[in-house]
Amino acid sequence: MATSLDVPATGDRSTWISARNLRIAAAFSLGLLWLVVTTGGLVRLTASGLGCPHWPTCDSNSLLPADSSHALIEFSNRVISGLAMLASVGIALIARRLRGMDEVTTALVVAAAGTVLQVPLGAVTVAFDLNPFLVMSHFLLAMLVLTFATWGTVQLWREGRDAAIADRRLGWLSWATVVACLALVTSGTFVTASGPHPGSTSTPIRRIGNFYDATWVHVRVATTFAVLLVAVTIWLWRRPAPRVTRLLSAAALVLMAAQAGVGEYQYRNGLPWQVIAVHVALAATLLITVVAIATFASPAPAAQRRSA
Repeated sequence: MATSLDVPATGDRSTWISARNLRIAAAFSLGLLWLVVTTGGLVRLTASGLGCPHWPTCDSNSLLPADSSHALIEFSNRVISGLAMLASVGIALIARRLRGMDEVTTALVVAAAGTVLQVPLGAVTVAFDLNPFLVMSHFLLAMLVLTFATWGTVQLWREGRDAAIADRRLGWLSWATVVACLALVTSGTFVTASGPHPGSTSTPIRRIGNFYDATWVHVRVATTFAVLLVAVTIWLWRRPAPRVTRLLSAAALVLMAAQAGVGEYQYRNGLPWQVIAVHVALAATLLITVVAIATFASPAPAAQRRSA
């Protein structure tokens, strides 16, 4: 008997994609989206933003990059982004055939739409010589896509075995932590936009605002996020909660501490791009973790519970 995750792979209904394979595919797609964020950060921090001055080809005469590290870095990000787009769209198309999981389908379709939207946004960003607001939009859209994809993927993995906590107040607090994490990422983009890494060596890129003012705001947003995350963690460990949520909360605290340490180091050592790259990777990983916590700390969608 087919479950809500058994999906016809072709027009022949005797051929089915197993729940296990769908979950693995969704997790793989999520990993590619994480790589889009981290490699996109490398493009910015290594001043490779215009390493490939044309789009979608690298230059006007060649698809592949010339013998240049900047071109290779930017083109690699384009390739990874393309693979992530194909994977996200494929998962969304399969999800549209899921029975009784409309909310999950919507989240995965939104994530896929976001990856597709990155294509014209990337082209416009290059055409406008890395306008800082376009660069920020490019990065923040990637983080929003990561949020929706994480929620949908976690729901697929928990399907049929509701690990939610009954207290809805914890769910609201957990999602408030996710919002704070996204605000932290957003304030971080303003810090980068006002800092010493403009994104390209070939074209002067104007900076936005004052670095120290942006850092002042960023630190206070980070403090708000830290308070919320600690509150969620204490709640999970002091009351009955599934083991997975406790492990995720512990992992989130470790990531947050590492993020704070890396941030302090880079601030006191002239903002080396290698350290900021680690900071970006930790931010993407932390976002995935807190979204997973919030997903497990909230009831499963009603239709999904009925189909379990």
